[in-house]
Amino acid sequence: MNALPEFANRLRSITLELRTIENELKSEEISADKTALQEFRQAIDDARLTAWTVSELMNARETPESLFSFIASERMRRLNSMIRDLCADVDKQAFTWQSSGVQALSDAVLELQSRLSKLIARHRTGMQSSR
Repeated sequence: MNALPEFANRLRSITLELRTIENELKSEEISADKTALQEFRQAIDDARLTAWTVSELMNARETPESLFSFIASERMRRLNSMIRDLCADVDKQAFTWQSSGVQALSDAVLELQSRLSKLIARHRTGMQSSR
């Protein structure tokens, strides 16, 4: 028996169940266990990200050049999320100057900022010359 159609059927079944759960969450007053709901949210988010990644990799296989672009885009997406989280941590004073790695992080961010500034300048120059 081919495992691929079986897996596709499982995905369809789980998709249907998730839609049912979504409707229940929307329509009823839920007094669910807060921990169970948080675990569910995390599992759904992890599964969504994994499904998206697999889908993008499948698309990238069609054109190998796009694989590098995909990986870079995924790194930027993750870094954006991490930066927002770190900003919130700084605001909450979750770490201080004495925290391990603050100077190294600052140096890395400055290096990234320098390279992004150069990339943006090249892009703007290219945009102006194409006019």
